[in-house]
Amino acid sequence: MNELLKRRKRLHELEVQCYTVQIINALKYLHSHRIIHRDLKLGNLFLNDKMEIKLGDFGLATKLDFDGEKKRTICGTPNYIAPEVLEGKCGHSYEVDIWSLGVIIYTLIIGKPPFETTDVKATYRRIRQNSYSFPDHINISDAARDLIKSILTGDPKRRPNLDEIMAHEFLNHGGTIPKQLPQ
Repeated sequence: MNELLKRRKRLHELEVQCYTVQIINALKYLHSHRIIHRDLKLGNLFLNDKMEIKLGDFGLATKLDFDGEKKRTICGTPNYIAPEVLEGKCGHSYEVDIWSLGVIIYTLIIGKPPFETTDVKATYRRIRQNSYSFPDHINISDAARDLIKSILTGDPKRRPNLDEIMAHEFLNHGGTIPKQLPQ
């Protein structure tokens, strides 16, 4: 996905919708097996010859032993790391993958990550402060904007779960979103 975004700069919302559904399905599979990916980012999303997303690099993934378990390891990629991972006090769970999904959606539509700076500490500060905005010069639908805002919520308990994201207006335009892009 990294290469696609570099070549194209931004993707059309219909493409983002299609890819988002595929990522959600991959995350549903992982989470149903109590696995948190913890490094979900464009560089770990690969496209096959049918332009279908394949999730890779499970080096930071972890398996939860029981419902409600929280992990405390600080890991992830700076632009995609969830605020609760940076804080480290209360631990983290599946919600970190949902946060990263929100960063991915924003990045695909806008063309760059929402919290990106030239300095990692400044990026972390922006993540902690939830300091991002939507550029005026890029046309983004209200539905996309609303979904991103709901996912990039600092409090992990207030983030939508995968089923709620799948039911969101951005991904639920009367069943018109293709499961894969035409070749």
